[in-house]
Amino acid sequence: MKYLGLVTLVTCGVAQADGPRIGLEYESEKDKKTGIKNQAVTLKPGWEFPKDRLINLVELLIDRNQDTQADSDSVRANETKVFIRLRHNRKFNDSVAYYIRGGVGRSMNNQHDFSYAYIEPGLKYEFNQRWEWTVAVRESNSIDGTDGQRVRKFITGPSFSVNKNNEIELRYVKGYRDKDTHSWQIGYTHRF
Repeated sequence: MKYLGLVTLVTCGVAQADGPRIGLEYESEKDKKTGIKNQAVTLKPGWEFPKDRLINLVELLIDRNQDTQADSDSVRANETKVFIRLRHNRKFNDSVAYYIRGGVGRSMNNQHDFSYAYIEPGLKYEFNQRWEWTVAVRESNSIDGTDGQRVRKFITGPSFSVNKNNEIELRYVKGYRDKDTHSWQIGYTHRF
C-alpha cells in the first residue's frame, strides 16, 4: 500500500511532464597549477516538467574525461562520472529569470573514487527569443570526506535557440579553491 502512493505521485508527475530531452556537451579544461589539459564529453538525457512545477528538469549526466598528458608521476588521469541533477527555475519578468540546480553523483577514476554533490544558483538574461546570457556560481564538494574536491566555479556565457526544440550553449568556467582551473564548454540540447 505504501508503494501505491509513490507510484501515483510519479505517474501524476510524468503525466504532466513536458517531455524528454537529450544534451551533449564538450569541455576543454586547463589546470593552472599543473598546466595539464583535460577533455570531457557529457551525455545528458533528461525529462522536462511544466515551468510551474517545483522541479522543472531532471537529468542524468554521464561524463567521460581524460587528461591530454601525464602528470609529474607519469599518470594520465581519466574519469567517468554519473550525476543526478534537478533544476528549479522561474522568471522575474519577461527578460530576467533565475534557476537553482544541483544533485549528487559518483566519480570513478584511476586515482580515487568518490561521491560528490553541488548546488548552482544562476541568473539568465533574455536578449530576445533566441539569445540569452547566463551567469552562475557552482559550489561543489565530496560528500564522503575525500580531500581536494571543494571547488567554487564561476560560469558564464550565451545560449542560442535554433528553434523550439534545439539549443546551443557556450560557457566559460573558472574554478577556485582546491582546484585552479578554467575551461570552455560547448553544448547542444534537443527537446523531443
